[in-house]
Amino acid sequence: MSEKYELIHQDCVEWMNAQKDKSIDCVITSPPYNLNIKYSKYEDNLPREKYIDWLVNISENIKRILKDEGHYFLNIGATNLDPLIAMEVGTNIGKVFHLQNNFTWVKHIAVQDKGYGQYKPITSKRYVSNTTESIFHFTKTGDIEVDRLAIGQRNRTHEKYPELYSEGRHIANARRSVAKKLSYKNYTEIMENGSPKELKEFKKLLDEYLQNKPYQPDKPKCIGNAWYIPYTPTSKLSKELGATEGHNFRKVSRGNHPATFPTQLPEQCIKFSGIKKNSKVYDPFVGTGTTVLAAAKLGMYGIGTDIDKDYIEFSKFRMKQEVDSKLF
Repeated sequence: MSEKYELIHQDCVEWMNAQKDKSIDCVITSPPYNLNIKYSKYEDNLPREKYIDWLVNISENIKRILKDEGHYFLNIGATNLDPLIAMEVGTNIGKVFHLQNNFTWVKHIAVQDKGYGQYKPITSKRYVSNTTESIFHFTKTGDIEVDRLAIGQRNRTHEKYPELYSEGRHIANARRSVAKKLSYKNYTEIMENGSPKELKEFKKLLDEYLQNKPYQPDKPKCIGNAWYIPYTPTSKLSKELGATEGHNFRKVSRGNHPATFPTQLPEQCIKFSGIKKNSKVYDPFVGTGTTVLAAAKLGMYGIGTDIDKDYIEFSKFRMKQEVDSKLF
């Protein structure tokens, strides 16, 4: 056991049964999708109802160990042949928790005829390539405060679309707001029809407005519910683990795990949740340890369980390479 994390070879329900009520601050996980993915030990092909009941039971256990103000982030995907499975899982777990936010994980996007990120292309006359997954943000009450700006973006205007947030646009909005306070429709109307007294008051209020709410292009703003998180290239993952050969092999980069998510995903969940340093972050299906790695990097205490000993051993090796040998 490390001072920064725990990685445990055990079924998640068994582990949770031994934990105290309301002892975990945040849960971030990606369970098997029941899409017949070839894991090392787990058989990913339960009957649909049994699969959903299994995840609901796990979520009920999570609810018991999660603090009242805690957060539960569930990443789950679907396929073109079964597009409703993620929605059904979210709907049924929504009977246990409140769905407070619903994020779309964007793996690849095309902007201005330019592609960003990676995805697995398909050849089909019926379907398009699947480039997104769901991240359901559950809480116990649906009204838990979050830190939206912790993952915010700069409010600086786009170079190709300066009208989005330029200083001129900011001043124009301020003028309109102040004019309406003085019972005019807009800036033009008060300039044309306002009395000298009203124009003097307008200038005074406008100066106060711009002083209290100045133009701040670097101030962060909420990025919304679409999270662009590209996959980390296999070769980079291998190098981070200290590999000197076989950089492009899945065995080297992620211990033969078939379905991992990038470290940025749990990092964003943790930052968005607003939990304090040293909070406990738990992943019931820890796989290659990505959630625990993100927790350690952000000063949290990460806990991960998995029924597959091979994945736990790989996670321990990964943590030694990327956490124990560094200072976070």
